[in-house]
Amino acid sequence: MSKTPKQSLRTIFKNNFIMLRAVARHTPDYFLLMIAEGIIWGCLNSAVSVFQYNLLNAVDTGADFAYAARIILMMAAFYLLAYAFDKWYWCIHNPLMRKKLHLKMHEELFAKALSLDLACFDDPEFYNDFVWAMNESDARAIEVVEDTGKLINRVVASVTLFGILLTVDPIIALILLLSSAVTVTCDLIGNKVSFKNSKELTPLDRKKAYINRVFHLSDYAKEIRVRRADELLMAEYDENTEKMIAVDKKYGKLYFILYGLEWNGMGTVTFFAIVLYMIHLLSIGKIEVGGFAASVGVIWNVRWMLSDLMDRLTKYTKHSLYTEKYLEFMRAEAKIRAGETEIPPFRSLELCDVSFSYDFSDHAKYRYHEEDYTPPAATDGKDALRHVNLRINAGDKIAIVGYNGAGKTTLIKLMMRLYDPTEGKILYNGVDIREYDPVAYRQQIGTVFQDFKIFATSVAENVMNGEYSGTAEEQATVHRALEAADFTEKLSKLSHGIDTHLTREFNDEGTNLSGGEAQKVAIARVFARAYPIVIMDEPSSALDPMAEYNLNQSILHNTEGKTVIFISHRLSTTRIADTIYMFEKGRLIEQGSHTALLASGGKYAEMFRLQSEKYQYTESET
Repeated sequence: MSKTPKQSLRTIFKNNFIMLRAVARHTPDYFLLMIAEGIIWGCLNSAVSVFQYNLLNAVDTGADFAYAARIILMMAAFYLLAYAFDKWYWCIHNPLMRKKLHLKMHEELFAKALSLDLACFDDPEFYNDFVWAMNESDARAIEVVEDTGKLINRVVASVTLFGILLTVDPIIALILLLSSAVTVTCDLIGNKVSFKNSKELTPLDRKKAYINRVFHLSDYAKEIRVRRADELLMAEYDENTEKMIAVDKKYGKLYFILYGLEWNGMGTVTFFAIVLYMIHLLSIGKIEVGGFAASVGVIWNVRWMLSDLMDRLTKYTKHSLYTEKYLEFMRAEAKIRAGETEIPPFRSLELCDVSFSYDFSDHAKYRYHEEDYTPPAATDGKDALRHVNLRINAGDKIAIVGYNGAGKTTLIKLMMRLYDPTEGKILYNGVDIREYDPVAYRQQIGTVFQDFKIFATSVAENVMNGEYSGTAEEQATVHRALEAADFTEKLSKLSHGIDTHLTREFNDEGTNLSGGEAQKVAIARVFARAYPIVIMDEPSSALDPMAEYNLNQSILHNTEGKTVIFISHRLSTTRIADTIYMFEKGRLIEQGSHTALLASGGKYAEMFRLQSEKYQYTESET
């Protein structure tokens, strides 16, 4: 585990100021009212002791009833107003502001996450930072602003109460200051310990959350019942829990020493030492009985106020440590830079000596966005792709084939510029795709990934990728796309048609689709937009042979004039392609038409022969 980073006072101040500024930007009324609440309660907390001190001294010195009654009435009025504001703030306003801040900060984090490269999420340490930022950002911002309000509260109250004690005896004030210094020291150490504790628990909490999801999500329900995966997961859960317990024990002892002995031991000794000293002052006539009684309460309040004040101050060190993690995530920059060249109509896509490695051992530089950063050089044995050259022209129907791990999906990710090549370049109409804006470039490509996802929204919203308002034109588009994806039969059985909610995650009337049905909805997405390039990554992996054949024919019919790229290790799909590219261990080893590759007797022919008994149609049907 890495050491807790050291922080200067300047860094602590800067980080907390940044977080306060973020709160003020997102929820200015929350920020201002928290300050007001701190001032009001600071006055209230000190007023209690001032009230007791003056009232008891008045009684002790024989003041008349009217004077004492005025003190009581003023305090009663102050209390009523202060408590009315307090209840309104904490019961009504504060919960609303917290939710608003949560929304604003998470929207900002979501947008940041979307702006970062896919490679960032291949780095476990970076992913941990992202999870930490998501879990801690708004909670930490709330703590910073509310601790600031309480800090104002304690400062206002402590100054008043400390003034009272100075009038009683300066030695008492000195003892309290020394006691508070010990508290500060312990809290500073405790905050660093707490930071280390949280960092050590983060990966364990992630594993715990993952196993919890596996057991409660329907996606895994069948597998854990028939594959005995539950035993493996329970063993992992037990082991993970034991590690969490070990962490708790490790840090629990430190917390006991730092907080338990510091507060209960030092606080108790200090309080009774001061009480004994005041009894001495009372015995020699330096203070009155009323002053003594009031001062005991004031001393305890001052002791608590100073201790809490120091605790709030030292918490800013902890807040700064957490804020630094949040800021580190927000400072991360994508290495896939946006160009400014306007995207022209598609004519060709060419890969020129392209290699790519998933070796992110040097990926830490990604996190610190160094300007001179270059991707690590390709290394034999680690490359997902090696020296690939191929060209795709507008209107081509091509197939990229190979066994699992051949590099097919990696190739598609590079074509979509989800990654940049380690070596070589990719040309769109003869221009390096790095010259184009990645978002605008990707809008030219409609893709169905092998690991597609169905969202817990309506059929229509799934097909339109969320951009659906229900107009007649959009409804017609959805129906056409679903028909092209051979989903019509299933659609006719859905009670609410394209408005049917998919999954029952948030809607009891929703429907759970089979794997093949869900794949057809995902495929419909590429037919809902006018994409010049369509990429199908294992488009029929969840379909039976007849459904696969029907879908392939539909794809051909509905992508006429478009460029279609099929990625598959099932060769029934490849027969409809003009050109087939055969990959093995990251290399392009064969290319040509289906007939030519069969005649060559190479790897493709061998792969086709192994699968040929599964096909229900003959060569003449193509």
